[in-house]
Order: sequence, then structure tokens, then C-alpha cells
Amino acid sequence: MLVLLLSLVGLPAFQALGRTTEATVVVDDEYDRYKKRGDDYFKEGKYLEARRQYQNCLEVPGFENDAYAKEQIQECTIGLKLRQQADDALKQGKSQEAVRFFGQLLNLNPDDALTKVQLADLYEREGNQLFNQKQYAEARLKYTEAGKYASITKKETLLIQIRTIDDLTRPKYPKLVGLKVFTGLVAVGAGAYALILRNDYQSKMGTLSQISQTVDPTGSGVISDRSAYLQYTDAYNAAEAAQKKNGLFKACLGVAAVATVAELYLLLHKPKPRTSAIQWKPSSQSWGLAVSYTF
Repeated sequence: MLVLLLSLVGLPAFQALGRTTEATVVVDDEYDRYKKRGDDYFKEGKYLEARRQYQNCLEVPGFENDAYAKEQIQECTIGLKLRQQADDALKQGKSQEAVRFFGQLLNLNPDDALTKVQLADLYEREGNQLFNQKQYAEARLKYTEAGKYASITKKETLLIQIRTIDDLTRPKYPKLVGLKVFTGLVAVGAGAYALILRNDYQSKMGTLSQISQTVDPTGSGVISDRSAYLQYTDAYNAAEAAQKKNGLFKACLGVAAVATVAELYLLLHKPKPRTSAIQWKPSSQSWGLAVSYTF
């Protein structure tokens, strides 16, 4: 433990009354290390790990009654209870109840990264289900809600999904022919197929997660029952096969994005009285197609 003795500025070390005028500030590296770990875990939404670090803070000599550590331990306990209630609601298919608990978690800890991920995934799954049922307006609302909590990478996927819905629900006019119709169809088709691949992957991962929690609830990595092990292996292989299609999923997103740009250009620019053409060619730097417009 490091103890710093700081004399008050402008006053002598000893007064006439014989009292020292020194202030003591206690700094402890061990306590600070535990506190930082706890704060990092808390920000991530890992309340069990955070609580352990704050409990370690109280075991450092001189910090047995530390107010900050005690308060954070209480916050972590509340967070663990809300997280468990949200997970139970999801298992029971009560998504609205789960959303309510997730909201309480974010009120408790606005930086809770794990809760934001769970909320984004929940809204995206609901959006995918509505999309498959052709309830496009409701699906679009779910994707928009998911975007509020999603990471930058997932937001890009959600924007493609929203753009696909907008293309599907846009009024169709008979005079839209030729390249305008073609590029619109390419954007919709590629985006829709990307959604199918995404749905399949999420479904396989969901099945794998459920089986894993059933056959190995403690997370030890050991499954003693042979039939349970075979069941887990089949689910793992299916999820792995779906994950290997990630390259095709990215390619579809690339095609949809390029086709959308081409379609917007055709809709916003009137043809000029000279020869013009859209040229499509494989992109040498990324998945999808490169577009050039020749005048």
C-alpha cells in the first residue's frame, strides 16, 4: 500500500498549538486493479464477473467498508436478477416481457453492451419472422428498432434488409421498364436471398445453443451421454455448414447494394440525347459487382 503525505500549501508543518497540518491520501494499487476490472466487466454487462472484482476490493486491507465497491455489488446483484428474468422470458416465448427486463437493465446500466446485443438480436429475429410471413411493414419496424442497439457491422445488414422491404413495398408502375426494372429486381432478389441465408444461420445457431445448454448446462465442455453427444454433434455440423455460407451472404449484400445505387441513378437522371450504357463487371477488390456509366 502506498501512502502519500501532503502538507497544506502556505502553512508550516507545526503550529503554535503543537498540531500538524498534514492531509493523508491513501492510494492502493491492488484496490485500483480490482476496481478497474470490475468497472470494465460492468460496462460489458458481465455482472457476475464484475461483482467478484468488487468483492475483491473489499478484501484489500483498509477498504473493507469501501462505499463504492458495496454500491456496485448491489448494482451487479440487481443486474444478474434482471438478466435471469429476461432469459427466462425468452425461453418461454414471452418476448415483450423480455424487452421490459432488458429496458430495466439499460436503465440500471446504459453502457450494458451485452444487453444491447441481446436486444438487437431479438428485434432482428422478430423482423425475420415477420418478413417470412410477408408482413413487411411490421418487419421494417423491428429492423429499425434493432438498429438502435446494433453494432456498426450489424447496422449495415439491417439497412440492406430495410432497403429490400422498401423495394418490395414500393408502388409498381407499368412504365418502369428496361434497366430500371432490372436493377430493382436485382436489388430485391439479392437482398431477399441474403435474408434467407441469415435466417438459416440464426436458426441453426439457436438450435445449437439450446442443445448445448441442455446437454452441458455447466459449460464444462464434457458430454458423458453418447446420444446427447451425437445430438450436439449434428447441431454443431449444421451450424458450421450454415456459417460457411457467410461468403455467399456477403456477396448477396454486395450485389444488392450495387444494384440499389444503379437503380437510384436511373431513377434520378433522365437519359441524354446520346448513346449511354450501364456496364456490369466483376469487382476486383470486393464481393459483388462494379458499375460504370458510359456517356
